[in-house]
Amino acid sequence: MKLLIADDELYMAEYIQKLVDWRDYGFDQVFVANGGSMARDILQDFVPELLITDIKMPRMTGLELLEHIRKEKISDAYFVILSGYAEFSFAQQAIQNDCTDYLLKPVDSEILCKVLNKVLALHNREELDHEKNRKLEQAYL
Repeated sequence: MKLLIADDELYMAEYIQKLVDWRDYGFDQVFVANGGSMARDILQDFVPELLITDIKMPRMTGLELLEHIRKEKISDAYFVILSGYAEFSFAQQAIQNDCTDYLLKPVDSEILCKVLNKVLALHNREELDHEKNRKLEQAYL
């Protein structure tokens, strides 16, 4: 699987990148974008299964990036918002756009691992559902 981390603070993106061993969770490609606009540009050529982004970034916020991805049907990737703000309106907006999780900074590795396990469980369930649907379609043909 592929992962895209977007944060305008490069040290934070690198921190997230080094926080866990991504290969242990099935991510063999990890890309870092220095902000929402750069992440949007990367998405033209690279569609990740998981996108982790800061909520407040100049030019394009994490919420705007999420809305853009969902509205333009670019990807149905799992989406995790990082925020230094525990504001309900941010979380509510994220949930309305099918956000997988909302984490407060500073991100703890244990909490991130729980979110990654959740993402893996969702991904595996979707893979099983797709396989069942393929078999049903073949049975009816």
